[in-house]
Amino acid sequence: MAESNETHTEEEHERIDAVNRYQRGERPSKICKSLGRSRSWLQKWVGRYNNLNKSSGKEWFKEESRAPKNVHGKTDSEIEQLVINVRKSLMEGTTEDTKYRCIGAVEIQFRMHELGYSEDEMPSLSTIKRIIKRNGLVVQSRKRYIRCKSKKRYTLLNPTKVNEVHQMDFVGPRHIKGYGRISSLNLIDVVSSKARIRQYVGQTMDTVIEFLLGYWTENAIPNYLQMDNGVSFIGDLIHSRHFSRVVRLCLHLGVEPVFIAPSKPWMNGAIEGFNGDFGEKLWEREQFRDLEHIRGEAKIFLMRHNNRQDWKYRKTDLEVIPQRRVPEDFEIDVHNLPITEGKVHFIRQVKENGTISVLNEYFYVGESLAHEYVWATIDTKQEQLMIYYREKNEEKAGLIKIYDYKIGENVKIFEEKF
Repeated sequence: MAESNETHTEEEHERIDAVNRYQRGERPSKICKSLGRSRSWLQKWVGRYNNLNKSSGKEWFKEESRAPKNVHGKTDSEIEQLVINVRKSLMEGTTEDTKYRCIGAVEIQFRMHELGYSEDEMPSLSTIKRIIKRNGLVVQSRKRYIRCKSKKRYTLLNPTKVNEVHQMDFVGPRHIKGYGRISSLNLIDVVSSKARIRQYVGQTMDTVIEFLLGYWTENAIPNYLQMDNGVSFIGDLIHSRHFSRVVRLCLHLGVEPVFIAPSKPWMNGAIEGFNGDFGEKLWEREQFRDLEHIRGEAKIFLMRHNNRQDWKYRKTDLEVIPQRRVPEDFEIDVHNLPITEGKVHFIRQVKENGTISVLNEYFYVGESLAHEYVWATIDTKQEQLMIYYREKNEEKAGLIKIYDYKIGENVKIFEEKF
């Protein structure tokens, strides 16, 4: 069996535990899922254990240094200077090749790749980080949203495959002098971190629908689309049981909309993190002339971001859900959409009086859950509202309430079209 020792690092403990479980006969898929790792990662460390531990007794779980012994014939000091130069050029971002880019270790590696260095010739990420720190090139990280201490007990989603969950959000509006107000609609895949963005004059539901149909024509339709409670997404903020056109479009295409708790942007952590980079590198830095100008520059930013994600995950075997796409000749009256069989989800914080609000209507959950987060699901086929709550230290959420939820109009049978 693989050994274990309290003096090991957290990553070494993870490798040892994974190999121990494998040696005990646990299924590889279960091990990988619990650790959030790929099969190739597990195979690497099982192979390292079999080859090194048995043959030479070496500490197989130690990471081998990937720092190059010879980068194009360069010495260690020359390698260090190369990293410094790349870091500074990315920080300045004054050339066509470096503008709108991040400056971290992954970006530095990717930039070296663009400059013609092979992976064997590049310093490892840890080596790059040490060089940055040693040379006083560390910059203060952007303040991120404080995560919920409940460790995601508020959500029933735990995506592990590409296109399982997309998150979407508007950025802006921003006033362009001499032109007017412009907003950017941003979307990101939670697992692959690949994004899509487009800028519009307003934040209307029509622009959201145009954006989604355009994206899902070129890319896979997700299982879930997670959003905040903006009027352009959720619709009417007055009348109860009102299903917006965005919700109706999602249900028609077999997508389950998810609305996070109001005023809790950290629940949309993936898109909020992306929005931070978008704002820092492009949105708040450039002086734009008009909509055409910002769309052109935004394409460059997006290309940089998505290329970096491809590089970051180049050795990771990301699983992908079966792809469904909207056909290019797809036509639908977006102003006259029926309600289709499906599910609409809401994350809600229980109020002092024990109630939650779902589509402008209050439902009683219980005072004992005041200030806790629950997950509410409208099943349009069953015409029911189901409310779930996950206790502390529990893996699964339990169903705590069921309400009849009459839709008030005919519900269309869902037909898989794509």
